[in-house]
Amino acid sequence: MKRIFNILLAVAVVILFSNLAYAAEHPGESAHEHTGSPDKAEHKEHPGKTHVAEHPGEKAMLSAGQIIKGIKGHIEEVTQANNGYFPIYDAQEAKYLRLKLVKVHEDRVSYIKKDDAYFACTDFLAEEGKTTYDVDFWMKKDSHGGLKVYQTKIHKKEGKERFSYKDDEIVPVETKKAEPAEHPGQMAPEAHS
Repeated sequence: MKRIFNILLAVAVVILFSNLAYAAEHPGESAHEHTGSPDKAEHKEHPGKTHVAEHPGEKAMLSAGQIIKGIKGHIEEVTQANNGYFPIYDAQEAKYLRLKLVKVHEDRVSYIKKDDAYFACTDFLAEEGKTTYDVDFWMKKDSHGGLKVYQTKIHKKEGKERFSYKDDEIVPVETKKAEPAEHPGQMAPEAHS
């Protein structure tokens, strides 16, 4: 009985910490509940506030389900037109990639109020089947009430962030530069005894 209790306690702790980590990486309000203030200026994994319910005085926003349907439809259409692969240019590595959709993060869809745009996060696998990519999509409503993708960026490769978000704006990921131990051509000082 004590072992079952410890297992349940461990699961509860993991869920709690995963929710806290998610809140730090995904700003705003979840699609199902209000969880935070979108006004805080902090680095985040994805932009926007994710609550998509209509409030009095706000214009109607698309539901999370409509955003998910829109991005899946876009990916399927592009993939069918490109022999079963989703093509994207990797500017950091200066090459074109052919990707296969793994999943749309249905809990990571957002409405970006200042741009009147929608956001979706996805996971793809490279053509060779080994390299994973987190690809972010930005969409706006078209004249027919559907969604049209206007920006696509590789957010992560193999889990390593290429950029982050601050107040819904893309910011580069800060990298620390290592100081060289010695300068090239300079000899280390000799120890005097």
